[in-house]
Amino acid sequence: MERSLYLRLTISSAMLAVFIALAILPSIAFAGSSLAWPRGLMIVALVYFAQVGVGLWLARINPWLFKERTSFPSKALKGDKRATLILFGVIFIYFLLAALDAHLWHILPQTGDVKPILRGLFLFLCGVILIVWTFSKSPFAKPTPQIDLSEQQCVESCGPYALVRHPMYLGLMFCIAGLSMILGSKLFAFLAIPLIILGFLPLMRTEEKTLTSNCEGYTTYTQKVPCRLFPWIY
Repeated sequence: MERSLYLRLTISSAMLAVFIALAILPSIAFAGSSLAWPRGLMIVALVYFAQVGVGLWLARINPWLFKERTSFPSKALKGDKRATLILFGVIFIYFLLAALDAHLWHILPQTGDVKPILRGLFLFLCGVILIVWTFSKSPFAKPTPQIDLSEQQCVESCGPYALVRHPMYLGLMFCIAGLSMILGSKLFAFLAIPLIILGFLPLMRTEEKTLTSNCEGYTTYTQKVPCRLFPWIY
């Protein structure tokens, strides 16, 4: 594996961590709190190390997908700039408001100091495990549709794909909810559900349209697994 890919993984992981930090730190400063707020630094560190850890694991089991995910910007992102901007915009505003709620609003106050953090860590790890499980079952799993290899892409209702069509996005929902709980906002932990629907729906629709047109058997798969995100619900 090329060393440059590992460098890209480190840089892209750092960029994602900085993105989250930029969303939460202004709210912390506005509330008059120290920028060295432990919970804020904790979620930034979790985002960085989870991204690096999953990337290193992916490099071992699927070098092709690792290369695709460490290439920035990807062709898929270039092809759907509007959906990508909506996604990152929603996530940025979400964490900004979650930090404000944790420091100023306290709409749904948390009880205890350690238990909310442990609950958040549990949700975050559940999300990471679901994402890893998705990668292990789909060698083409990406957050955007992979058009170039659609003819080789197998449509199988196995693993998490037997329950929902977009298990990776469900895993991200658990991660975001967990980070919100660690941050100190119980309200925004619950709001992670509409966030994922709002932020990822354009990408889900684009992906499904692409796969329906280019991947034989995908229409049959959608009939067998009608739910996009939540088993038996949606």
